[in-house]
Amino acid sequence: MSNYYDVTFHELSGKSVVKREVISDKEPFDAWQDACDSFTDDVLNIRVNEDTFVSLSRRFVVRIDVEEVDGPVDKQIKRHDEIMGVVNTLSNMGF
Repeated sequence: MSNYYDVTFHELSGKSVVKREVISDKEPFDAWQDACDSFTDDVLNIRVNEDTFVSLSRRFVVRIDVEEVDGPVDKQIKRHDEIMGVVNTLSNMGF
């Protein structure tokens, strides 16, 4: 089963690159590999969005954080449930 992850690559300089909603079948520890378009022993090539590509030198990447997040379908379901909750509350109040 696929999970969605937000993957953050932290550099030695203090800057970080975030790739959001990465879909991966791998364990969370290895999900960073799916966040990269390609990687070698020296460079991580990441497509951050449609227009932005980043190449990180692996020598300067000090930490990679992987956080499991809800996928787009789960977000839509939660949003729908929240809206229905508001409608029910307003209905109970007489509006």
